[in-house]
Amino acid sequence: MRIMYGLLIAIEIILMGICSYKAMNKKGRLAKIVFIYEAVAAFCGIVFLVYIYVPGITITTFCKSLTLICFDWILILLMYYTQYYTGLFHGVKIIKEAMIAFSAIDSVMLIANVWNHQIFTITEINDYEIVTEFVKTNFFYKAHFIYNYLVILLLLLSFMFMIANSSKFYSFRYEIIFIALLIGFILDIVTIRSQSIYDVSMPAYGIMCMLIYYFTLRYIPNELIENTLSLIIKDMNSGIVCFDNRGRCIYCNDILKNIYNIGTEYIDVERKYSEWLNERGSDRKDTMKTETTVSFHDIKKYYEVVYKRIFDDKNNFVCDYFIFNDKTEDIQSLEKEKYKATHDRLTGLYNKDQFYVETYKILHRNADVPYCMLCSNIRDFKFVNELFGIEKGNEVLVKQAEIMKEYASDDVIAARINSDRFAMLIPKKSFSVDMILSIIHRMQDYFKDSSFHLHIFTGVYDISDLEEPVSIMCDKANLASETIKNEYKSNIAYYTERLFESSIEERRIIGEFERAISNNEFEMYLQPQVDSSGNLYGAEALVRWQHPERGLLSPAIFIDVLEKTGFIYKLDRYMWDKAAKKLGEWKKEGKDQYHISVNISTKDFYLVDVYETFVGLVDKYDIDPVNLNIEITETTLMSDFDKNMGIIRLLQNYGFNIEIDDFGSGYSSLNMLKDISADVLKIDMGFLRASENEAKGLDILESIITLAGKLGMKVITEGVETKKQLYMLVEMGCDMYQGYYFSKPIPVDEFEKKYNIK
Repeated sequence: MRIMYGLLIAIEIILMGICSYKAMNKKGRLAKIVFIYEAVAAFCGIVFLVYIYVPGITITTFCKSLTLICFDWILILLMYYTQYYTGLFHGVKIIKEAMIAFSAIDSVMLIANVWNHQIFTITEINDYEIVTEFVKTNFFYKAHFIYNYLVILLLLLSFMFMIANSSKFYSFRYEIIFIALLIGFILDIVTIRSQSIYDVSMPAYGIMCMLIYYFTLRYIPNELIENTLSLIIKDMNSGIVCFDNRGRCIYCNDILKNIYNIGTEYIDVERKYSEWLNERGSDRKDTMKTETTVSFHDIKKYYEVVYKRIFDDKNNFVCDYFIFNDKTEDIQSLEKEKYKATHDRLTGLYNKDQFYVETYKILHRNADVPYCMLCSNIRDFKFVNELFGIEKGNEVLVKQAEIMKEYASDDVIAARINSDRFAMLIPKKSFSVDMILSIIHRMQDYFKDSSFHLHIFTGVYDISDLEEPVSIMCDKANLASETIKNEYKSNIAYYTERLFESSIEERRIIGEFERAISNNEFEMYLQPQVDSSGNLYGAEALVRWQHPERGLLSPAIFIDVLEKTGFIYKLDRYMWDKAAKKLGEWKKEGKDQYHISVNISTKDFYLVDVYETFVGLVDKYDIDPVNLNIEITETTLMSDFDKNMGIIRLLQNYGFNIEIDDFGSGYSSLNMLKDISADVLKIDMGFLRASENEAKGLDILESIITLAGKLGMKVITEGVETKKQLYMLVEMGCDMYQGYYFSKPIPVDEFEKKYNIK
């Protein structure tokens, strides 16, 4: 029995030494405290072993004192251990310092007891007992035991508090330490009066020391890690499945079970895993990524699948696992952003850039299929916004997009290129004029208004070169549509090489325009405005371009180009200045009874301060504003009627005569007579030609001339080419005439010579 008890103590000493050594190699304050605690406990075990088996009163007394001293310091270490293990006692520094002070004094008194025997005396030693007599009246005897038991009770209460206030997930780590400490404490109380060398509390405290190491630094952390990871995996939004080295499914979380409707049996999962391995064969890598989609409750879900093969430290295969990361929100968000980047926000059609990309793909995917490019535009669409509001304008655009979508397919795509411009790529075999007219008529039926008629014109380009930039294809189709922009009876135009040459001509005009203005290449021609006998009233200023290489160019060559590009305001301002300057010269010659009429275009109101410019010309050349007549058309005013009419009234009040030009060429000209108090009405020559041989037309023409007189307006009829026309107009009461019957537009010097102005 004696040998077995000693062997048990020796084994515990060795195990506590091992625990101390392993704790020393771990990091952290808690591990350091466990290391010191295990070392002191092992030392205490050695002292206790000597106490039992080495004979001699002095040695036994000394070892007994050392054992009691070790208990003092072990309790201090347990206090620090409890502090770092539970998080308690951080704010009781003074108590810990008092414990250290008491333990130091108690240690000195116990060492001194070896010689003075003031605390205890060993009176007898035999094979079964070591008889110890304590001096019960001694202060340190009482203080030692009271101190020890109070500290142990405090530690037990601390662990009870943590058990009561921790979740079940963490309470286990405190329960083990509490039970070990409680058992040791109970055994110590039970054997307190025993003199037997077989003190069961000592092995119990030794076991407690080893349990503290194991459950603090080995089992509990690993258990917590495993449990924590298990909960984390269970709570993750990702699906996880794991297979061992034999291909058996050892774990599958609830997320993946829900995704693939997996029950408690993993047979199907293992079979699919086996098939997957066979499909991959030698191509399988230790780490792989792929993507998959799953229809989950009628909702399409997107997953990123991460595969990984796990090996141990000896490079032996352990397991495979798959993680299914839900990327549905990311992909849906990406698709939304991609949609916004590739589609027009208003209509939902492709935007310009994406239309170019998709067209290129389709053309090269079907290289043997002939295609057409269609581009459409709505004439004067800005009037829809101005007359009916932007919301109505947007409604029109959305409606056109909806109709175009009806024709969309894998090889037919549509786009909103810009503003009211739409484009469509369509196989030539599917294209028909009836289809285009159907779209146009449906749009016109949808938008019915008596004050504005929707006119859509479409350009068609037969694609012949697949490598031609798609933007050029659209330009060519647009170029074709521009040719019928002002024709109400035409809806479709086809691109031809002549149009291309015309486009080149436009670019040439634009490129040379600034130089021509700087070099005064534009010349003012004058067409006389006379009475029936040819007596001069004044003239209309018309422009000609005296090109240094191409000779004299008609305005028909460049005016429309400048109108379209917006450069017309520069030419208008140039001509206003020339006319005013010439009136100034005539005034100096005493010929200030003649007037010159100049034109204002729509762009002028946007890009020039018209009122300030004309007033400035009057001051600059010292002329009478009544001699500088200003011609306007209804189209010029319609872009911003109220604003432009305000400017016209200011000019009229200043003294300028206002002429309504091209009367009869539009659909609402009579409205102008009502809204504009003009000084002169110019009847369009086209109206005259259309009325020449028609009785109704003559009656209308005569009525207009009479009406103008009643409104206090003079009448000029332009385009008079025959004597018959002149006589007819004279009988109707026309005031002035302009046309080839009297004179074509002629250079200024010729005009002055002809009418004896200089």
